[in-house]
Amino acid sequence: MKATMEKAAMTRKPVPRKGEIIPTRPLTFYAGLAPRALTPGSLTAVLNGLDAGDVAEAMALFDEMGEKDLHLGAVSQTRALAVISKDRDVAPASSSAGDEKIAAFVREVFENLPRKQSLLASLMSAFSHGFSMAEMIWDVSGGQAVVTEIAPRPQKLFTFVDYEDPARLLDFPNYLDPHNRAGIKLPRDKFIFHKTAHGPGDVLKSGLYRGIAWYYLFTNYTVKDWLSFMDIYGIPLRLGKYRPTADEQARSTLKDAVANLGSDAAAVISDDTTIEFIQSAVSGNSALYMDAVEFFNRLKSKRVLGQTLTTEVSGGSGGAYALGKVHDLVRQDILAFDCKALDETLTHDFVRPLVDVNFGPRARYPRVVTRLTRAGESEEKLAQLKTLIELGAQVPARVAAEITGVPLIGDMDSPLSPKGGN
Repeated sequence: MKATMEKAAMTRKPVPRKGEIIPTRPLTFYAGLAPRALTPGSLTAVLNGLDAGDVAEAMALFDEMGEKDLHLGAVSQTRALAVISKDRDVAPASSSAGDEKIAAFVREVFENLPRKQSLLASLMSAFSHGFSMAEMIWDVSGGQAVVTEIAPRPQKLFTFVDYEDPARLLDFPNYLDPHNRAGIKLPRDKFIFHKTAHGPGDVLKSGLYRGIAWYYLFTNYTVKDWLSFMDIYGIPLRLGKYRPTADEQARSTLKDAVANLGSDAAAVISDDTTIEFIQSAVSGNSALYMDAVEFFNRLKSKRVLGQTLTTEVSGGSGGAYALGKVHDLVRQDILAFDCKALDETLTHDFVRPLVDVNFGPRARYPRVVTRLTRAGESEEKLAQLKTLIELGAQVPARVAAEITGVPLIGDMDSPLSPKGGN
């Protein structure tokens, strides 16, 4: 009897929660969550709060960093777009007709999602912030439950603080409702929770902007000093001279001319007065500021992209194009990691609940698969694999799928064999 009840519980279809839990609001609504003025002390406090699970201020700071630091925003966009621009498909759990039908249903729902590119861009912010969140909006009608929209939610609306047990962090964040300091617990099967690390502490420390924050601060200070330097030394000193014979009117005219010459670039003075321009002897020191900013930016590029040469090439770097191509191969490793991490999240948080609601819990589920290769590249790699297999090489299906970017079904650990072979 007990076994029968457990089996029934396993096959029972869950009922999705309709509507929004976290209301969709314009970005201006969150203006009050802007980070405090950044200093070494305030940054230390923000990062300490992040470690303790109080992430709101750190997430607001990370948003500001991507917006105000143009170099950081550019390299972050490059990494995100490399993933977003790839084609995705839903691979069935097996070649059976039932699994093919389930995969076709999931594929249709996925393809009909509105603003999918914006959704993927928001989810990709997990690499910079440590995690990203999106809420699934369900529609139940005609005997089917479908996800009609997946709405991104700003990371600064969540907390990992467990007020019931302050010694631990939450595995899944609570919603920071304005009327509930402890936060509201959220149903796990209604949200997509994308992360690239496991464990709450690891998630909070995995965001790349955490380490970059210090160099963002250093860049801000350096640029401010640079602007002050240019304000003081960028315009040559205007020195007015007058002869003893110059009267009071000529001196007053000279004074006004010297004061306004920077903006007017023209002046009329008497023969008894002259104006000289004295160039600053320290103007060359401005290169120190440029070198510092470029150094900080190279470190940001290296942290986000894994290299620097595809974003910046200094004039004296020989063989920069070839080195950039080699470094771009390193970026392909990061791209593959990002794509697989996003595929796993979409499979676990989107595909599984969708299948459970409509078909009941399954032993195996369809999965989202990103095609990593360019047009024509798969055919070339397939031909190479075919030659290796015909020569007797044992190539597991999983390896073949990763190399070619072609989704395969069945036992992924079994070696491939030539068509018609034993």
